[in-house]
Amino acid sequence: MIDAIATVCVFVNDQAKAKAFYTEKLGFEVRQDSPMGASRWIAVAPKGARTEVILYKLDENWQHYRQVMGKSQALTFNVTDMTALHADLKSKGVRITQEPDPQPWGTYMMILDEDDNALLLVENPK
Repeated sequence: MIDAIATVCVFVNDQAKAKAFYTEKLGFEVRQDSPMGASRWIAVAPKGARTEVILYKLDENWQHYRQVMGKSQALTFNVTDMTALHADLKSKGVRITQEPDPQPWGTYMMILDEDDNALLLVENPK
């Protein structure tokens, strides 16, 4: 029986730069950072989350994914305080492509990581 999503890959050009973005700017924790061939297996996640984000460097085995780097992968992160997060990310220079927008289903904001991967942040309605 399947009971959870284990990992989601985000394809990046520079793993060190991506790791810094996800940990220093978004506050994720590093779950694993191990050698893997010519690159590394880097898993990050929000504290307490079950699903990990793998920061995967595109190599010759994964070139077919080059077309999706820098495009939205519909990767959504839940947010508990959009106002505070917005202020924090803005102060850290995170590129915000959609300012917080309240909707009946929740408030959302879009940001870009260092490789232009679009990330959707959603705070559920109260």
